[in-house]
Amino acid sequence: MFKTMMLAAGLVCCSMPLLAADADSAETRAIFLRGEMNNWEAPKAQQLQQAEAGVLSVKAALQASHGAYKFKFADEKWKGDTTYGVFDPTSKVELDTPVVIKSGYQWGDIKFTPPADGTYEFVLDRRDASKVLVIVKKAG
Repeated sequence: MFKTMMLAAGLVCCSMPLLAADADSAETRAIFLRGEMNNWEAPKAQQLQQAEAGVLSVKAALQASHGAYKFKFADEKWKGDTTYGVFDPTSKVELDTPVVIKSGYQWGDIKFTPPADGTYEFVLDRRDASKVLVIVKKAG
């Protein structure tokens, strides 16, 4: 009986890291808007929220006088599978126009120039893993 209890306890303890690893995946990890608008930090207020299945969004106040804001979407630890940037570092996101982005450390900063002071909604669309999109909209 004692051996059976020890074996069961060992199985439970050894499987815990596996359960924790499953909880930490690109699909379950918290993603943040990180960039010049928040000093590249991951504040709770800039955590993306699920708008619908595969679509996350967050709002941020921007000033037109700043010019182009550089940003990325990333988790708190900048893990490669949840750090999103652009392939072409010279490209810019235009208002209401989807742009394809990629996950990985090697991709460049995303750039957006707000046309006016105000609150903007940053949308990360991951419904199609082969074509992840960023869209910036004027928040209503």
